Amino acid sequence: MKPLAVNQKVRVRTELISPNRRVPSYVRGKIGAIIKVHGIIPDFQHDHADDWGPMYSVLFEVSSRGEKVSVDLHEPWLEAVG
Repeated sequence: MKPLAVNQKVRVRTELISPNRRVPSYVRGKIGAIIKVHGIIPDFQHDHADDWGPMYSVLFEVSSRGEKVSVDLHEPWLEAVG
């Protein structure tokens, strides 16, 4: 997968990528924009050897009034849009 970049639109996958279950259900299937690239950050939740690839902060609109939420997500949960 080509690395994702700031301002790129992404969709959060809906399928469960085991064992990493730390993706909030309210963003699954939603489209957002990357606002920060954190690089590779290990996920020590299950096994210190897990490599979930780069982590990104993704900004989602959550209301018609312009309210937004940012969620940090590892790359396997994201797919480029467009």
